[in-house]
Amino acid sequence: PEVRTWPPVSCTEQHATRHPSTAMPPPPLRSTAVNSRLGGGTTGGRGSMGRGPAVKPGAGVGAGATDLTSGEHAGTFAELARKEADKMAATMSDLRLTAAARDVVAEKQASTANGGLETSTFTVAARVRPLSDVERQRDGFACVAAAGPGKVRNTEEATVLTPKLSLRGTPTLDKTSFAFDRFFDADADDDDVYTALGRPLVHRAMAGQVGVVFAYGQTGSGKTHTMGGLLRRVASDLYGGGGGARRGRVSFSYFEVLGNVCADCLAAPIKGGPGVVIGEGMDGSVITRNLSEHPAPDAATLLSLIQVAQSRRSTAPTERNATSSRSHGVGIITIGSSLTADDEEEDVYGPRPGVLYVIDLAGSERSADSANHSKERMDETKAVNLSLMSLKECIRARTLAAKPPPPGGAPNARPHVPYRRSKLTMLMKDVFDIECTRMCSTVVVACVSPVARDAAHTVNTLQYAAPLRVAAGKKGAGGNLPVDPKDPVLWSHEVARDWLAQQAAAAGGKYAAAFDAEAVVPRLTGRELCTLPEPEFHRRVRAQLPGPMGASVASKVYGALWALIVDAKTRRRRPDGSILTDEEEAQEVRQAEEALAARATLWAERDKAMARGGF
Repeated sequence: PEVRTWPPVSCTEQHATRHPSTAMPPPPLRSTAVNSRLGGGTTGGRGSMGRGPAVKPGAGVGAGATDLTSGEHAGTFAELARKEADKMAATMSDLRLTAAARDVVAEKQASTANGGLETSTFTVAARVRPLSDVERQRDGFACVAAAGPGKVRNTEEATVLTPKLSLRGTPTLDKTSFAFDRFFDADADDDDVYTALGRPLVHRAMAGQVGVVFAYGQTGSGKTHTMGGLLRRVASDLYGGGGGARRGRVSFSYFEVLGNVCADCLAAPIKGGPGVVIGEGMDGSVITRNLSEHPAPDAATLLSLIQVAQSRRSTAPTERNATSSRSHGVGIITIGSSLTADDEEEDVYGPRPGVLYVIDLAGSERSADSANHSKERMDETKAVNLSLMSLKECIRARTLAAKPPPPGGAPNARPHVPYRRSKLTMLMKDVFDIECTRMCSTVVVACVSPVARDAAHTVNTLQYAAPLRVAAGKKGAGGNLPVDPKDPVLWSHEVARDWLAQQAAAAGGKYAAAFDAEAVVPRLTGRELCTLPEPEFHRRVRAQLPGPMGASVASKVYGALWALIVDAKTRRRRPDGSILTDEEEAQEVRQAEEALAARATLWAERDKAMARGGF
């Protein structure tokens, strides 16, 4: 009788055993690209059990990169990585010199497709942390390196080197490149990151604008270290006078977001308390309740508050990090823009304070990294991933909202920005709202791990962040859009001066009879007037019109200017890009009101019929 074997022998193997001379050659193995999940046994191609040359355990598709870089091919992979690093280093020296002189945040302050002003910009950078001594001994080399200037102007490329075995079993490095506005390799320190990304935001916040910087990446990639370094370096610019702008009072708040629950990290916890509440006011402004605000009169006080807040964040051990942050940490620095630096009185009509948000996002995790989590950790991971996805959707939708409508689309067909989906994006409404009435600058820092076993997660992180840097083009799908004659950005100096004089006379009456508009906007064009910081605009107007009345005039005129800027950004256009006239817009409003009234009448008749039992 035939003896059965286990595992079963395939038909091809039986044929080869009985007829050796006619045996078919074994099929080639599949490419053994490295999966960054946990290491495992050998996995060959389909039906490859028992065929072909033996593959070393850990070199198959299911193996971790650590097995490849620490096994018999470790030296080969390390040598390949060194050669790639040497090639890239030749182009990086000149790039570093050029990048040091760039203001990457200012470069993003570009025009929109209709020639107007882009009021909210997004700068995307990437940073790779250095290898630790343990990682250097175990993995041998870093899998992330700078690749030199990108194909697009003012970009830098980062390349991920993923160890893999070719079809013939030859060690190779699979290269995947991504373009960023700035890339910081392992040699860059916190001072380099702050100089390029943090200092421009601080100066903008001191000028009354909104600055946001947040770090994204897997747990253990250096996000908390990077954001902590930025926070500690803010004091040198705020209190050292490096921004060149006069500042008023400085205050600091810090809270953490765990799903939809927000907790103040600088206040004593109240058992059963409501926690921090974030919502919208009737006027559309963001309101935060139960969040303590602490004055920071000097650098030492601010640093002490930062240290206390960071020590109270929720952490828990995970597969990749013993002290992984399980929440989003949000630091808010409010910088007053008082016309007199020592003025402690409330300025009712004064310029709005600048705001700097420093956000340390919770680490993203893949399913393989959270396989051994408890239910509580799994729920936290789910909440973190959902909020990160909402943040990405908001950034991409806000970028698309600045683009012209597609050919054949409905007038004013703009993408919806879902900033109300999470507490974090609700807090950043000014950044995502196209009708925001002041300038906003956002910096995204993608933090990645250099080790080979995290190569796949590193690719995922960079794939998440890289598309966010794409700005709105200056041309629509149908070509150049017609300019908007009502857009103040396009005004000449004469038009801007005459408009300012008219607005001041309307707001101040007889009090503004001697107002000299030329002294406020000397030789300034409309674009320069629109980008003039709010504190500086108030200072120039109130120099001629002192007292509360002058402050009221400055506030009304500046508000009228930004109303025109917002109107120009949200101007209704036809599918071909041409602008609707005032009469056409009024007609559309009347038609919409008539249609609404007709629907209301119809529903009222249906309600009466249902009451009579007619339906």
